[in-house]
Amino acid sequence: MSNKHSLLSYALSFLLLAYVAKLLGFVDLSTLEILAYTFIFYGVSQVYLSMGNNRKLALFLGSAIFLLGVEFFLVENFDITSTTSVIFPSALLILGISSFMLFLDNTGDKAIMFIALIFILLGIIYSTNVGSMRLGNFFAALIQLFSKYWLIFVLALVIIFIISRERSSNNNENMEERNS
Repeated sequence: MSNKHSLLSYALSFLLLAYVAKLLGFVDLSTLEILAYTFIFYGVSQVYLSMGNNRKLALFLGSAIFLLGVEFFLVENFDITSTTSVIFPSALLILGISSFMLFLDNTGDKAIMFIALIFILLGIIYSTNVGSMRLGNFFAALIQLFSKYWLIFVLALVIIFIISRERSSNNNENMEERNS
């Protein structure tokens, strides 16, 4: 069984077991939280398996699924008055950040970086100008989020660093083999 299929079966198994545990009263999680954790697990795993392996679609979708899981988690655990008002800016930010992951995978492609920045800026501009959030509130919320979940951000940066080192190491080995 390939990594892709085993990863999907693990995610579906987790989803099923968590939901059964919820129905039996062993855990007190909402269905949205169970989906959030499943999407976060699947997305991170997919990004890890895709990064540096020339699997752009899997990398993009893994990033998007992870971020959708984060959005589900935030909607469930923070007081958001109108969840429908965050859908459009979240979609823009998810597209932008997922595109930025493609750029991190291939830093030579500046067009992807430009597209990613446009989506991210549009999401921030929409949230701060059209939505109920103001620019000061946006950065205050980011700081509050970072202060509460800083360890997750640090772990994500460490994983990205490790993957990039492995990738550059593999590229160096491939170059040496070609030169031999």
